[in-house]
Amino acid sequence: MRKILLISGMAFLALQCNKKEETTTAAAVEEVPVQTEINVDSLKAYADETKKTLVKTLTQEIEEGGAEAAVTFCKTEAGPLVKSVADKHGLEIKRVTDKPRNQNNLANEPELRIIEKYKQELLEGKTLQATTTDSHYYEPLVTNALCMQCHGEKGKNIAPGTAGKIAELYPEDKAFGYRENEVRGLIRIARSK
Repeated sequence: MRKILLISGMAFLALQCNKKEETTTAAAVEEVPVQTEINVDSLKAYADETKKTLVKTLTQEIEEGGAEAAVTFCKTEAGPLVKSVADKHGLEIKRVTDKPRNQNNLANEPELRIIEKYKQELLEGKTLQATTTDSHYYEPLVTNALCMQCHGEKGKNIAPGTAGKIAELYPEDKAFGYRENEVRGLIRIARSK
């Protein structure tokens, strides 16, 4: 009989300890904020929409008024254009770079590392893929022939009038000297706060 009481008591204690552990675990789970997954396909679509919107408008500006008009457009309208795409989807979208024309677009340290990673991958002939973190989606911006009119080499791809307009509007400009198929920067996407 004593043996049965001892076994029953041990079983009761084991059950109570187990219940206490379950309660603690459940409470701990409730305190941890739930992380929503980033839907990479959707964010890629938003990055593509942002790029297409900018390229379409820049192409139109260049056709109508040359690269000088595109520089003026970028100074006044590119930011609001990107913001309109961001607002439409409830996101924060920004272009960042290691060589900014607009100093507000300077990449931070983690973004500079991503840019360097993309530059290295491009040199190695790799296909560049989006980078995601817990809170951000990054996609590389790679130069093409259209970019060279404002971001190429001064005196070679950038016409003197365009270079003058850039110097007037962006006295701290560092966004030149590129060749085609080089990493110019990133599109950064995050959920709106």
